[in-house]
Amino acid sequence: ELTWHNLKKYLPRLSGKRVLDLGGGTGYWALRLAKSGYEVALVDISQQMIEAARRKAEQAGLSNRITFLKSDISDSAHDGIGLPSFPPAHFDLAIAQGDSLSCCANPPRAVKEVARVLKKDGLFIASVDNKFGGLRVFIEQNKIEELEKLVRTGQTHWFTKEKTEQFPLTYFTPDELRKLFIAHGFEVISLIGKPVLPLRPDSRLLENKETFKQLFQLELQLQSEECLLGSAPHLEIAVRKKQ
Repeated sequence: ELTWHNLKKYLPRLSGKRVLDLGGGTGYWALRLAKSGYEVALVDISQQMIEAARRKAEQAGLSNRITFLKSDISDSAHDGIGLPSFPPAHFDLAIAQGDSLSCCANPPRAVKEVARVLKKDGLFIASVDNKFGGLRVFIEQNKIEELEKLVRTGQTHWFTKEKTEQFPLTYFTPDELRKLFIAHGFEVISLIGKPVLPLRPDSRLLENKETFKQLFQLELQLQSEECLLGSAPHLEIAVRKKQ
């Protein structure tokens, strides 16, 4: 609900606009946007995820509105070719939900590639892992060496004991996230925590519809407060391409 509320504020007003869905997975947001009238390109590193999204699009009758591309846009041999299927200034909007920027191999290169394929004044809304959340995890697990690495580099790996399933994760502070986008020609429009209220996803408070509405409205009031961003497990930034 928080993600959709934030996305709706920035969606292009006319249907038929082109949207790039990075790390689109099984197509949750791609299908929702295609159903709203947008032309969507879903990009994901997992072929299995793409095939699942393709099946959903076929079942929903939206195959003609969604294209699919298997790619890690940050892991190309040369900058600027991570999305070779798309020319420069092709998209009106790009989204990266599910912290796909944090999960990719090289976030700065990914942001640079998104800037290449976005039109002037095009918007990019992306969620990332909040570094402060990572600090809490390592403290709770008594992993001081990994805590030191996270503080020093902002990087760790996916939290699983199975090494073959581990992949790099990059955590950001609010200031680091702003600087990343500004360095690649973007203007920051907003930065929110998601969510800032200290609620667990399985909290029973969320089961009551009226309580949910109350908490949702409180979240909307608080999510932009700079002093509360550190309490959120995720950060979400909205930026505009200046040139």
